[in-house]
Amino acid sequence: MLEAAPIIKQTTPQTATTMVPLIFVKDNFGADIVWDNKTKSAFIYTSKSDAGGTSGGTNGGAGGGDSTSGGGMIGVVDEEPPATDGSTGGGHGSADPGSGSIGTDPYTSLASIHGIRFENDTVILSYEGTIEPVVTSLTGPDRIVVDVPKSDFASDFGQNLVVNGATAKSGTYPVAGHPVLTQVRYSLFQSNPNALRFVLDLSTAYGYEVQNDASAGELKIRLSADAVPPVTEAPQDKVYTVVLDAGHGGSDSGAIGVSGKYEKNFNLAVILKVQALLATDPRIKLVMTRSGDTFPSLSDRYNLANSLNADLFLSVHANSNTKSTVSGTEVYYTRAESLAFANVVKQYATPATGLADRGVIQKSLAVTRETKMPAVLFEAGYLSNAAEEKKLFTEDFQNRTAAGLAAAVKAYLKLA
Repeated sequence: MLEAAPIIKQTTPQTATTMVPLIFVKDNFGADIVWDNKTKSAFIYTSKSDAGGTSGGTNGGAGGGDSTSGGGMIGVVDEEPPATDGSTGGGHGSADPGSGSIGTDPYTSLASIHGIRFENDTVILSYEGTIEPVVTSLTGPDRIVVDVPKSDFASDFGQNLVVNGATAKSGTYPVAGHPVLTQVRYSLFQSNPNALRFVLDLSTAYGYEVQNDASAGELKIRLSADAVPPVTEAPQDKVYTVVLDAGHGGSDSGAIGVSGKYEKNFNLAVILKVQALLATDPRIKLVMTRSGDTFPSLSDRYNLANSLNADLFLSVHANSNTKSTVSGTEVYYTRAESLAFANVVKQYATPATGLADRGVIQKSLAVTRETKMPAVLFEAGYLSNAAEEKKLFTEDFQNRTAAGLAAAVKAYLKLA
């Protein structure tokens, strides 16, 4: 795909500005194009003059009147502008017949990753711009994957950056002196728009915490055996609002087990047991999204939690898969501020089930994405696995799972 010819789409001229692909200018005018990622500007150099265009507008400044386009055609190219300094910026060019200038209108604003370093058990990525990282822990082999959408390597990223032509960037940052982390691999794994991937290779599964310090321009992944960050101690009379959510319900049965059992019934049974265990603590105010066989919508659930300005949101589910051999528990979160709570749930609830640990997974789920407080969705096991389904509907399993979840809530809130 990266080697394919650019696609040119015919569109209607807008604001009397003719759009042309930068690659068209390069090939037909014999120009050299340099992209400045910091200023979002493309500089077009010819034998007679140079023109500079800045993204975000219809007209760009020009050093001369030699770069022009004729006719009323607008060409939009689905390709990033060429770069000679190792950086790229997604965009298309525009030529103003009146001024003879060429500008750029980027598809997206790409953040620049300037460097990577390891200190105090923490991998630190320095960046410029805005990033929304997605962090996931995987097994077989053990590793932590950090995806940074809408980003690219800055030209000063590092001397060990390997550039294979203009289409692939990858490299390895070696790590010495840590008991688990062996290296950090990095690559440009997606284009149009660009996205970077950093993989922390581990010798064994290990906990971690993520902090995105936007003011300092640093994304920090701290490795920790327990991966539970310090929580500011609250006043003794502080009362925490915790929203407990039993997934599905009413007309929505959720997953249906191999023997015909409904997920909604399992979810409610466990969440009611969690409620009973936490209700004895006066420092916790419990709110249920449902206490019976009803079906609140997803928006009802997260809007309720947000309207209460709740401190925690915990949702309980059971899983299903087309493969009957899949088994184990999973802890889901979406926003970075929920990761610490997810790790605590994994620490307490997962072992309580006695099932396989399938890890902490970041995924965009409505109740964990739209809530404004730390929110976790716990998948207690697979109803599509006959042996696991049988366990899930035993009183013993539900009691142990509820106890683990209740302990996780108290541990996270420092109430244990």
